[in-house]
Amino acid sequence: MITLLPLGGANDIGASCYYLDIEGTGVVLDCGTHPRKVGIDALPQFPLLRDRNVDVALISHAHQDHIDSLPYLVQHHPYIRIVTTPQTRGIAEVTLHNSVNILQEQLKDSLTMRPYTHEEIDLLIQNIEWQEYQKEFTVTGYRHGSMDPVTASFHDAGHIMGSAGTLVEHGGRSIFYTGDINMERQSLLAGATLPDKRVDVVILECTHGATDSALLPSRPAEQARLASAANKVLNRGGSILIPVFALGKMQEVLSMIWKLMENGTMAKTDLFTGGVGRKLNGIYDKNRFTVSYNDTDLVLTDMPQRDLYEVEQIDDLLRHQCVVLAGSGMVIPNTLSFKLAQRWLGNAKSAIFTVGYMDPETPGHRIAQSRKGDLLQLTDTHEPQNVSCDVDRFRFSAHSNRDGILSIVERLRPSTVVLVHGEHESVDWMGYTIMKRFPGIKIHAAQIGKQVTLFE
Repeated sequence: MITLLPLGGANDIGASCYYLDIEGTGVVLDCGTHPRKVGIDALPQFPLLRDRNVDVALISHAHQDHIDSLPYLVQHHPYIRIVTTPQTRGIAEVTLHNSVNILQEQLKDSLTMRPYTHEEIDLLIQNIEWQEYQKEFTVTGYRHGSMDPVTASFHDAGHIMGSAGTLVEHGGRSIFYTGDINMERQSLLAGATLPDKRVDVVILECTHGATDSALLPSRPAEQARLASAANKVLNRGGSILIPVFALGKMQEVLSMIWKLMENGTMAKTDLFTGGVGRKLNGIYDKNRFTVSYNDTDLVLTDMPQRDLYEVEQIDDLLRHQCVVLAGSGMVIPNTLSFKLAQRWLGNAKSAIFTVGYMDPETPGHRIAQSRKGDLLQLTDTHEPQNVSCDVDRFRFSAHSNRDGILSIVERLRPSTVVLVHGEHESVDWMGYTIMKRFPGIKIHAAQIGKQVTLFE
């Protein structure tokens, strides 16, 4: 028997974690935290693993919502084997140490949960095994109840550097977990590579299932629109704040803006970056020959950038025109982008550009939905403030649009699809459309704690 038990990230985006029991071999797919929650509430439902075999964790990529609870899983299951791509292993060494710093602040008054430590992360990284794309490896557990082995392989997901879809196979049956996947070309990455054969089950992300693909502009058209909007702001002496995730979005947007400036489409100006994102630029550069990279001659660390953390006062960024790339991407309270946004909103010459998905319950989403002249309350505990700056929303997603998601089903021709990683509206649309377009496919909308039998 093969069953799937969602522990997190089922009908929501955050704390992705899914447990496969394959004839007694326990496989954990991803192990994230929820970016909007704190403490135990941010973790997957690890108590559901009590008295179950937990043999291996296969991590799709190094974003917080897919890897940041891994140290807590290891505390409960210290002998678990951990496997990622080599790029994800290198990135995780940076991002998990950064998470230690964040958790130390978040949990300093907690009586129920302690942050993991830098020493624990050092030990964890040493024990992460890496596997190249499209190389099959064995993950059979110690209490496996079948003569047939359990194997896995990673396939480039095109989402961020090192991201992978995961194919798990046993006894002629196959399960493909997309993780976060992008079928389209980005500024740096060339797009996902799917397994070259039919699979039985697809665990399918649904991030953009609710958005009509026909309403989304092409990437070149969106780049041209961003350049035009940026020129308008820069020509009047304003500055532009672009909230970005340090991993993935910063590298993609940095390369895109640099190309626009170099080819004369966008006015040249000072470009500020900082923190973890700058460290990750170096990892992208180092690994650009190991993944499907659009231009291996492009080196992020060679692009002229000023260090955001060397700026003495925020107002210095507003006195002279510039572009600032700052985390967090969703403008979470107490992050640099949140502090900068508070100042930017009151500056009539300047602008805030959003460039990716915003969780509906985050300040970033509130900013993206606002317009000049609005009265905006960034959080329920902050005072409302006037929106004096321009606000413009651009779509440079690292996730597939819904046509891309459906193309995965069309190419892999599964008999069963399990829908994960999406808001209710996205999951509902995707489930209805798959049933209508691909008759005979069995659909499951994943729910945390509700076990699904994939094979009897």
